[in-house]
Amino acid sequence: MSPEELAEARRKAGFKDDDLAADKAQAREQGGRQYVKEHLAGYRGLVRALRRNVDDIDRSAQNWARASDPQRAYRRWREARSRVVEDLAKRYRELRREGVDAGSTQALVERIYRQWEDLSNDLGGDVAGERRFEALLAELREGLDAAELALDGIERDDDL
Repeated sequence: MSPEELAEARRKAGFKDDDLAADKAQAREQGGRQYVKEHLAGYRGLVRALRRNVDDIDRSAQNWARASDPQRAYRRWREARSRVVEDLAKRYRELRREGVDAGSTQALVERIYRQWEDLSNDLGGDVAGERRFEALLAELREGLDAAELALDGIERDDDL
């Protein structure tokens, strides 16, 4: 049988492949939401810490631009914030355990964290004047807003 003929024969026999896949996806997402709700304080703490750090990057980049040696000002700032970066990485690793599928909310937090990492790795003393920098900050803030809304929805979900 061709794949089309097989699909038609399965449909006639009463198999519901699409419904089964949708049910599995919904159950997986529900399990993910439950995991996030159990660790809600950790997720909220990570999102708040990322937001504070993005705000700090924004403010600091303006200061670097005004400094007589922007690159030197940036290097001093980067050295002083190593503990903050380590703390964020630790929080993220704690929430992202191996073998745990925490659904779309976890995927959203992972995307935001990766964007933050990329931004942090691309920083320099002259970054404040670049248009892409402002766009990245705006994108990160939108992602953080979306993550907070998702966490609020999970917190209010009484079915979890």
